[in-house]
Amino acid sequence: MVYSEKFYVGFSDVSLDMRILDSSILKLFENVCCLQGEAVGDGFNDTPGRWFLTAYRVKVAERPRYGDWVTAKTWSRGMKGVAASREFEIEKDGRTVITALSNWARFNSATGKLERMSDEAFERYESEPERHNFDELWLPKLRSVPEAISEKEFTVGRNLIDPNRHMNNVKYLDLAVETLPEEVYESGGADDFEITYRKAFAYGERGVLRYGEDESARTVAFLSEDREELRAVVRFNK
Repeated sequence: MVYSEKFYVGFSDVSLDMRILDSSILKLFENVCCLQGEAVGDGFNDTPGRWFLTAYRVKVAERPRYGDWVTAKTWSRGMKGVAASREFEIEKDGRTVITALSNWARFNSATGKLERMSDEAFERYESEPERHNFDELWLPKLRSVPEAISEKEFTVGRNLIDPNRHMNNVKYLDLAVETLPEEVYESGGADDFEITYRKAFAYGERGVLRYGEDESARTVAFLSEDREELRAVVRFNK
């Protein structure tokens, strides 16, 4: 089942050139999949089951601009154990301009443990494994990161957390953008980017942003405060 909703691209959603920000794209995805969960009885008020992201791959063919109305679409590709795969599209004027593949894991918010969704509940999503823009179903695990060009420390404050009391998935991208060279930021975003999450940062935690480049990507690694643990990686592919 493909679920879709219309969204308006507002002033806070766009960059210096009035085109949609990478983080605003992720917010559209976040909202439309939450709305689908509500529609099939898997919403926040229906069950203690929660989905948390493990990976994103986003490809942008054209960026909607300030004032545009767009249609965000999402559907389930499949489930394996506690993991699930989901795709997204954003349409503008009837054309698909952005596509994305995402992977998720499910946990019980009451117990804090990973938990497989029941077959009955999953059937309500009406998974469509044959409908896809990406050939793969599962994104790769965390990749190695290039040698550091710069580092920046951060603290997970109130502006970064969500109701799960850890750093919201969109905020990783926001912080990564803060580390990019000015000329990259001025360009308005990458047309192909990936985010891989391993372990969430909790409210009040400190961490380190490590920026590096190689021939294929500009990369921001999220490290624990002692720099010993790799928590997440954002890759802006060239």
